[in-house]
Amino acid sequence: MKKNYKAGNYVKLVLSRKGFDTGSGGCFSPFNHNTGKYIWFPIPEKVNNYLNDIRYSEIFVKNEYLSGLKGSNLKDAFKSLKGTDRVKLRKNEYASINDDELFAHFDPMLGIPPWMEGNGNFIIGKGFGQCNASPQLEKHNVNEGSIFLFFGGFQSISNRKISGHYIYGWLKVKKRIETFKECQEILEEYNLHNHPHITEAAFSRTQKNFIFIPDQWLFEDLKVPGYGYFTTLNEHLLLSSSKESNIATWKLPNLFYKSLTQVQQKTWHNTQDGFCTVRTGIGQEFITQLSEKGEGWLRDLFLKNQNNIYRHEKPAANRRIN
Repeated sequence: MKKNYKAGNYVKLVLSRKGFDTGSGGCFSPFNHNTGKYIWFPIPEKVNNYLNDIRYSEIFVKNEYLSGLKGSNLKDAFKSLKGTDRVKLRKNEYASINDDELFAHFDPMLGIPPWMEGNGNFIIGKGFGQCNASPQLEKHNVNEGSIFLFFGGFQSISNRKISGHYIYGWLKVKKRIETFKECQEILEEYNLHNHPHITEAAFSRTQKNFIFIPDQWLFEDLKVPGYGYFTTLNEHLLLSSSKESNIATWKLPNLFYKSLTQVQQKTWHNTQDGFCTVRTGIGQEFITQLSEKGEGWLRDLFLKNQNNIYRHEKPAANRRIN
C-alpha cells in the first residue's frame, strides 16, 4: 500500500455492512463461535432494476460446513437455520425463500467464499456495487486507493445468545466505475456478468450507481490480494464490544475516536485501555480517513490474519446465466 499522507489526502477506509441482518433477511448469518467458520447470506431481493438471476438454491454450500446446519445450498441452509421458509425483505415485507422470483443480491463479489462449493450455475467475479449510499461515497471521495472492509452480523448456531458484527472481507479500489459503458469495457476482465449492479437500468436510476473494481494488492509485501475473504471469524475481526448484548456498540482503537460517519456521534466514549466505543446506527457505509497510525492498525489486522486469508484455487464457474 502506498503511503499518501499529505494534508487532506488520506486514504479513505469504509466499514461496509453487507449480508443478512434484522432489516433485510430478518436474522443474522450463521457461524460457529468455537471454530470461527461462517456462512455469509446475501440479502434477498425481488425483481427490480438490478440484475436478478442468482437464486438461493443455486448457491451451493460445502457438505457439513457448519455442524448442525443441513442442506447443500443456501435455500435449504436457511430453512434449516430458521425452521421456516419465510424470509424478510425490506419495508417489513416477507417472501418464501422457495419463491422462484426471489433472488440473492450477491454483492460484494470477492471471488469464491470459503463456505461455497464451486459450481457451474453462475460466475462470481470481483467487484462491489453501491447505489443507495452512492451520494455519501461520492461526497467523501471514496475512489481509487480507498479500502472497503466488509462486515456483517453473525449469530452462533449452537448458542443464540452469542452474536456480533465481524469483518469478513475486503476490497481495495483500483477504479470507481460510473457508467454502463465503462462496465461493458471491464466485464470480461473482472468476470462481472452476474453482478447485480451491472445493468443499464441500474445506471439510469435517479441515484448514481457505482461499481468498485479491486486493485491487485492490498499489501503486496504481505502477499495480501486487493480483495478477498477471511477463512474464519476471530476476535481480531470483531467490531462489537460485546458478543452477548448491544452488539451494535463497537469497540475500536482510539484512533477512530469521533472519526466515523453514519454513527450516533453523541455516543462516543474513550475507555482506559486505548480503545473507544460508539453506538452504530442503521447506515451501510461508515467512512473515515486512514492516518499513518490508521494504516498501521490496518496492516496489523492483516498480519494477525496472515494465515486466515482464504485462497481458493479454482474459479466459481465457467459459464454464465443469460
